[in-house]
Amino acid sequence: MPSTNSEKQPLKPVMCLRPPNDIMFEESFWDELAAAGVNEIALQWLCLLDDQAAEDEGNVYPQPEDGHPRGLKAMGGERVTRVPTAAFNPTPEFYEGLSWQPPTMPDHLAGQSEKLAAALEMGRSKGFTIYAVDDKGYFLHGGFGSGKLDLTKRAPSFTDPDMPAMTVARARDTAKNFPQVTGLLLDGPDFKWEIQPGHRDDLWVEPIDTPENRAFASNNGMDFQKILDGREHFKEFLHGFNPDYARKFMEKAPGALANHDWWSVHPKFNDWYSFKQAAVEWSVSSSYKGVKEHLPNLQVGNSSRLPFLEPLTGHNTTRKQQYIDFQQPKQYWWSGGVAGFRGTIVNWVDTLVDWNDGLDPELASTLFGSMFDYPMPNDYPVSAYNGEATDEWFSTSIRDQTIKMIENSGGADRYMPWVGLEHFGSNWLTASELDRLLAEMQTQGATHYCYFIYNSMKPEIWDVIKKYS
Repeated sequence: MPSTNSEKQPLKPVMCLRPPNDIMFEESFWDELAAAGVNEIALQWLCLLDDQAAEDEGNVYPQPEDGHPRGLKAMGGERVTRVPTAAFNPTPEFYEGLSWQPPTMPDHLAGQSEKLAAALEMGRSKGFTIYAVDDKGYFLHGGFGSGKLDLTKRAPSFTDPDMPAMTVARARDTAKNFPQVTGLLLDGPDFKWEIQPGHRDDLWVEPIDTPENRAFASNNGMDFQKILDGREHFKEFLHGFNPDYARKFMEKAPGALANHDWWSVHPKFNDWYSFKQAAVEWSVSSSYKGVKEHLPNLQVGNSSRLPFLEPLTGHNTTRKQQYIDFQQPKQYWWSGGVAGFRGTIVNWVDTLVDWNDGLDPELASTLFGSMFDYPMPNDYPVSAYNGEATDEWFSTSIRDQTIKMIENSGGADRYMPWVGLEHFGSNWLTASELDRLLAEMQTQGATHYCYFIYNSMKPEIWDVIKKYS
């Protein structure tokens, strides 16, 4: 591959980081990024790591898949168990009227909080823009972003009014304690999209019949039984694709499952679809408007899945242009594991074959491409998705989804997708695949993206990133 890409407009990453955040304490970290043309970072989990908690608590840091030398060095050269906890003590008035109590910072970590603030100030002084990430409500309910909260009283739900309210409160508190943070990335929320039985993102395993969802539906004049029925009708629908019906559906309704209009008027699915659209829009817009009320200059982005999955997950990125500063659809193309779209497509094709007598993998693949308006290359069948992608896949599937992402986002200046190589036991994208993905994005006019993630980056991946930045 060419060593430079200087003839085109740079395509720069917002470099996402996860703990140990101590890697930022070294000035050489900031200088390494700056030398590569990188001047933005995203703190996936703005937290401290506590070494004085119970032995049965915590996580291993750096995480097993994270082998970057800086992470190991920050932990003294070896992996250790630590408990993520809040990086600051809460400001009480920000949380008045909320039933969730914000997490507190252990007193003995005050010095670490000061060091983290100094590190972020170092970055800001070098011209870096710094984002915090609210990872699906971790500002509300836990783990890595804010310290743990008591979940025994009720489970978190993004239709719970306290959830966006807590995100707003945590954003205000973060900006107060770490004024170096000038952007917020809202990751999700999403409704599920997988159909493979037992999968983590199986849409029928997802708990939808909850008090919060029922209250939201009632407040919006929706019949909750029709919502539940719609989800069950969809399973029946997917069991009805014998070869003859599959061919008829492709002829009469191409692109149906990626088309918001098709869902909104379908007599069996429209209530389920409308509920999901309303819930996600309310959650994201409430968080956005609340943040802007108190922090009008804070830039706020929101993530979503690929365009072909928008209707299933509850997002409508064209509508989101009205209430978000920039959009972050996910260029997550790995296979295996979870949340990678080659893996999702394999799961859909395999499950459609399992559920429908006479439907073979070839016809099921063609059906998937048709129903989701997802063009497929001739030389890279779904059965080969665990192997290296062909060039034609980038000029068909990747090109199609990238064009749609940019258009739905409102143009390249409002498009900052997540680009990731792996997740939870998946098959990683190769350096060559990342190179061709970034080349396609750059050709379509993209200027920046959020790279997931620095901590696990290999030298050959860094070379590709530098080629475009």
